[in-house]
Amino acid sequence: MMEKRNNKKSLKREYLLSIGYIDWLEEFTDLYENFSTDLYIYEENSTNEESNIVFLLETLFEVIAAYADENYITPGVRDCELFYNIKHNNIGYEIGFDYGQGSSFYCLRQEKPKENAIEYDTIMNKTKLPSTIKAEKKLKVLKELIEMLIDEDVPPEAIKQTTDTIIQKVNTKKRSY
Repeated sequence: MMEKRNNKKSLKREYLLSIGYIDWLEEFTDLYENFSTDLYIYEENSTNEESNIVFLLETLFEVIAAYADENYITPGVRDCELFYNIKHNNIGYEIGFDYGQGSSFYCLRQEKPKENAIEYDTIMNKTKLPSTIKAEKKLKVLKELIEMLIDEDVPPEAIKQTTDTIIQKVNTKKRSY
């Protein structure tokens, strides 16, 4: 089942690449700096083809979210919105999901990309970020330590409780800054 899900994600990514979605997005946001899938339904001058492309924003969001998960990137959160900042051709985009009363996907063009924006080509090429590679190396060491503790009869529940407590303390310290 996991393989089927990964294949579906790959097909979505390949489709966006094949139709040049980011090039379309650049041109479209040159005319409309921000748009959402729910408001676009009511756009009078929209063509059927254009509407279909606008609704691929959901697919783009899913591809970005999958990449972010694989690279330990948490989405931005604001009110009832989850979003990611991406960039391409030195233009920034906030691609988000609004889950308020109704749900919709949106794009906000930013003339200057945000500092934390993910490069579009990095997402589409599924390139691991240097921070991900570093984290994976450290997580491998942690995994080996946990396996060693289990081999030495330390109860897994004690390991979990200890790691949860440490993570909670670190998160509390980060929030207090």
